[in-house]
Amino acid sequence: MNFDEILTHVPPLISALIFGALELVVALSTPKTRLQRIFQVYLLAMFFWSVSAFMTLSGVVKVLPWFRLMTTAPIIMTVSFFYFVQALFGFRRKWVPLVIVYSVILIPLSLFTPFLIKEASLEAGKLNYEFGPLLFFIAIPGYGLNFLSLAELAKGYAQTKDINQQNRFRYLILGVSITILATLVNFTELGKYPIDIAANAVTAALIAYAILRHQLLDIQIVVRLGLLYSITTAILGLIYYLAISLVLQTVEIFSGSQIFLLSAIVAVVTAIVIAPLRESAQTWIDRFFYREKYNAGLMLQRLSLATASVLDLGKVTMTVLSDIIETLHIIHAAIFIKDNSNGNYKILAEHGSRIKSAPVFDSDHPIVKWLAKNNSILSKNELGVKPIFKSIWSNEIDYINEFQAELFVPLSTKGDLVGFLIAGQKKSAQSYTFDDEIILSTLANQTAIAIENARLYEDLENTFVQTVVTLANAIDMRDTYTSSHSQRIAEWAADIARTLGASSQETQAVYWGGLLHDIGKIGIPDSILKKPSNLDESEWEVIRKHTILGAQLVAPIKKLADVAPIIECSHERYDGTGYPHGLKGDEIPFGARIVSVVDSYSAMRDERSYKKSMSHKDAMDEIKRNSGILYDPQVVNAFLYIVKDEEKLIFPPIKLSKS
Repeated sequence: MNFDEILTHVPPLISALIFGALELVVALSTPKTRLQRIFQVYLLAMFFWSVSAFMTLSGVVKVLPWFRLMTTAPIIMTVSFFYFVQALFGFRRKWVPLVIVYSVILIPLSLFTPFLIKEASLEAGKLNYEFGPLLFFIAIPGYGLNFLSLAELAKGYAQTKDINQQNRFRYLILGVSITILATLVNFTELGKYPIDIAANAVTAALIAYAILRHQLLDIQIVVRLGLLYSITTAILGLIYYLAISLVLQTVEIFSGSQIFLLSAIVAVVTAIVIAPLRESAQTWIDRFFYREKYNAGLMLQRLSLATASVLDLGKVTMTVLSDIIETLHIIHAAIFIKDNSNGNYKILAEHGSRIKSAPVFDSDHPIVKWLAKNNSILSKNELGVKPIFKSIWSNEIDYINEFQAELFVPLSTKGDLVGFLIAGQKKSAQSYTFDDEIILSTLANQTAIAIENARLYEDLENTFVQTVVTLANAIDMRDTYTSSHSQRIAEWAADIARTLGASSQETQAVYWGGLLHDIGKIGIPDSILKKPSNLDESEWEVIRKHTILGAQLVAPIKKLADVAPIIECSHERYDGTGYPHGLKGDEIPFGARIVSVVDSYSAMRDERSYKKSMSHKDAMDEIKRNSGILYDPQVVNAFLYIVKDEEKLIFPPIKLSKS
């Protein structure tokens, strides 16, 4: 075979071998999904494309039928790839059935009529062909489907934040793009060369790499196990053969049945000696496929540092699940946490494929009672044999089976079961070892302590906040306001924030800012705070400090960190004449601009010992007169709308700049 023949025949042969192997891997992988079945059709089409190309160029068969088959395979590839993308993103387009009609009409036209391919022949190793009259009318919709599929994959790549998913999309996009672009060459003089088939070989390699390295379709387990058993079997066979040969050559006195007995003894001894090689092979293949170092010590060290510095319950549990799944190669895991209000255990965090709605495990549930009593790992096998678990409800059994739960790991601290971790199957399909269980138990102890610390911190924060609110109410009473003064301001402020398009988090901060805006008055002497006459300048200096005192009081509270600036700047004025910093315009925090308006209105409406109460109309007129001077005009407009002023249609709410 000369060099030109090698260039002609080798690419389709390589492509056929790779696609055939991939088709076999997908066919053997379980469980079967709709996505896998569609991908099987795609791989099968690519396989037949490569085989028909090899046969067409071989020169030993009639060219035209095989060339027509080679032309039909891309049609099937296009349709199956389109449906693969639809299934991948869960699209439900009404016109999708037309694609099936397109393929049903097109395939027989391509195979049995001259409308797509008129003639095809092989002359001196060069392929000559002539297109039929309908080729472009049929090819254009096909390319349209391909480009639509690529566009949707590109959109999915841009939207996802998952690095693994991005890698899968990247190789699919690259591989299919190469194939599509290569087929366009067939419409030029270069089409006489097997460029599209060579591109198929490149695409096959890219998809194979995506399957093996980036877990495309999660079917790499079949390949992994196949390599594991093939390698270990080959090693065992080779060592056994060498051992038998060496013994028989060394000890020549044995013959007949004695040789058989000696062989059996050597086989047993060999199997015992080389058994550890299987574990070495497992580790080597793990590293090849997953590229993570299976080092429990490092994982526990990482988690110990992470959980010690994080006091958010959700972040703690997700950190634990993410690291354990990556390190132990678990398909699915979840953490259930005890609800202290009723003693039930509810799912808090989950990592892996989504499962239907998780059940709530009450305190009397057999699994909960067993974990609380024994404080040790419960395996799936024990669920089936211990009588205590016979009373589990069918919906809970369905959840456990769908989850493919293998282990239930208790999270206990000071004798109390604060939660439990459910570990699903390992990606290797191997059982959990004793070492794995020790790792999970150690991890569970650290996690339980981290969860308890996070909960104690949350409880402490909640208690602190409740205390602060109580103090705010006490300040209202101390400052001769009604006890609902701050509450009313908080509700108005939150309504304005929502009207102006604030997020729920921003609205919550504005609400707290309104409720606690006067809390700093706890540091103001009664002689000044309750003075019946006007204050002198030195007394005003003391009063002006209450905003800074209030901000300093709430700033250490994590949940109120974004409230402190609202309190501190609640007496700033839009034109810069306010206090304590003389901020103006958008320099004043969003929430503070809102509280400033509603607090001013409330102050004008309240009757004090040194002033009369203003009417609603007079107060609103004063607010409107100072719109753009003391108050943000957009906040004023929104406030007029909120309090149902008769002029609300003249002052429609405008979305506020929150810079």
